[in-house]
Amino acid sequence: MTEFDLFGMALPDAWLFTLKKRKRTEAKGYVRRPGSGPAGETCGSCVHCVRVQGGHKRYPKCKLAEGIWTHGPGSDIRTKSPACEMWQHK
Repeated sequence: MTEFDLFGMALPDAWLFTLKKRKRTEAKGYVRRPGSGPAGETCGSCVHCVRVQGGHKRYPKCKLAEGIWTHGPGSDIRTKSPACEMWQHK
């Protein structure tokens, strides 16, 4: 598929990635595989689930993975994910 600029010139293929919608970064801040913990529990109900301030928002992180935290969504967790084997009651 060839894309054209405002002047009708064909854009090189390297430019196509900037025209496509960006994919959301996957949450990779888990210490263990989600779903390996107690049935019916989630990351959000774990004592290790903390919310870190970042600008005007708060982002869910696993306290056990603090060493790999970044300042972006790559180290976030999903609070509705099934609990991992490190889950502890609040």
